[in-house]
Amino acid sequence: MNQQAAGGFGEGEFLGAIDQLSRWAQGYLDSLEGRDVSEGGNPGDVLGQIPESVPAQGMGSDGWSSVVNDLETVIEPGLVHWQSPRFFAYFPCGSSMPGIMGELVSAVLNVNGMLWSTSPASTELEMRMMDWCAQMFGLPDVFRFDRDGRGGGCIQGTASEAALAALVAARKRKTKIGWDRSTMTVYTSTQAHSSIVKAAMVAGLADGPEDFSRVRLIEVDDDLRMKPGALRSAIEADIANGLTPCMVSTTQGTTSTGAFDPLVEIGKMLEGIDAEDRPWLHVDAAWAGAASVCEEHRWILSGVERADSLCINPHKWLLTNFDCDLFWVRDRNELTESMAITPAYLRNAQSEGGAVIDYRDWHVPLGRRLRAMKLWFVIRYFGVDGLRAHIRRHIALSERFEQFVNDEPGLIMACERSLGLVCFRVRVDEGMTVQRANELTKALIEGVNDRRRVLISHTIVRAKVDGALMDDRWVARVAVGATGVGEGHIDDLCEEIRAVLCGLGAS
Repeated sequence: MNQQAAGGFGEGEFLGAIDQLSRWAQGYLDSLEGRDVSEGGNPGDVLGQIPESVPAQGMGSDGWSSVVNDLETVIEPGLVHWQSPRFFAYFPCGSSMPGIMGELVSAVLNVNGMLWSTSPASTELEMRMMDWCAQMFGLPDVFRFDRDGRGGGCIQGTASEAALAALVAARKRKTKIGWDRSTMTVYTSTQAHSSIVKAAMVAGLADGPEDFSRVRLIEVDDDLRMKPGALRSAIEADIANGLTPCMVSTTQGTTSTGAFDPLVEIGKMLEGIDAEDRPWLHVDAAWAGAASVCEEHRWILSGVERADSLCINPHKWLLTNFDCDLFWVRDRNELTESMAITPAYLRNAQSEGGAVIDYRDWHVPLGRRLRAMKLWFVIRYFGVDGLRAHIRRHIALSERFEQFVNDEPGLIMACERSLGLVCFRVRVDEGMTVQRANELTKALIEGVNDRRRVLISHTIVRAKVDGALMDDRWVARVAVGATGVGEGHIDDLCEEIRAVLCGLGAS
């Protein structure tokens, strides 16, 4: 069997192929400064450049250069460049040289860390990274492996997977004490990420996104934070109706506006509920939790000591390539009992002895790749001080953009800036209808994005208009978090917005 048939290159060919790919990678990253964030294009453009029929004969190493060429001519023109320093939409995907190198090493090793016994280094590196991050974020000892408790954590793909894992563990806790799973209810705010409702759908607690028979979207206050009193009333009403409160999910930094649920108050309120009725408390700090690496932002996680689970995504704001969601639990046994199934072919002495962590019991998939490698590289390369400087720089840049919004006559802040997230809209003139104001804000967002130099995103929330709160308002979102963003890119963003505003007659 030749090297190509065996899945590899011949002697020396691997280095040549890597060299071609690394030169492409450097060229792509260097090109981002001069590129538009979005290349445009039409549906089917990429499909039209890829043959419909699968190749019968492999090209071998001799044709490798054509693959690299296709990256430039077929793939790149069909991308939205999430690594552009002018990408301000959604929440950016973190990236860095050590993050990329960690992904490469993980791909080279290509191990399956489903059990400790299938790659001890994979499991133990991940355990240590979870404890390192718990230290960085100032988490209570209860969430750490190295404090001789029952806690610990694992790397999930995304916060959506973490929410599902938390819900499955919460459901198991209730069924163990005799509650009927068909009666279980889930609680989160109207501003929570859609992943909470989706988790309820996957876990069988909802038939679809509009099925609220066992999902409760709790009312929020003027600052778009979950109301503890409304949450308590919903829980008490469900108990009175024979239902079983299963899980409460708070959000520390909502996707739409970066609002923070009052975690301390919610945790204290839940402690006042009888233990058998008390729901699991999950904390979604996917985006904003990363800022707690800075001591001045530790308030973000105030009250987490009462939580049963917590997630933070380094791939959003800590220079770690996607995907990497850190998921901690207070009692890992409650999680693993809800996921464990052990066929004969997975049995081994170390697992049977209970002396090791088997991560296959921490989430839905059996197999798992070595995600901890990139986290290890990133933390060692930048250090905690470097990661703090990264967060602080982005927040300072967001303040620069906030000042532009405050100084621009045609714009107004929709809510207070939240760390690196700025939400704004077109200012409502006297006599302007809400519909017209929404149309102008929508046109601003679309006009800016159509120019393709920068990219921003939108949401629809309750916002203040002349001191009064109004529902269903279009709001523009600018999330400062791209790895290479600087003052000049913020200035580019301001120029693009100002140009579109002038065209709308709103400046």
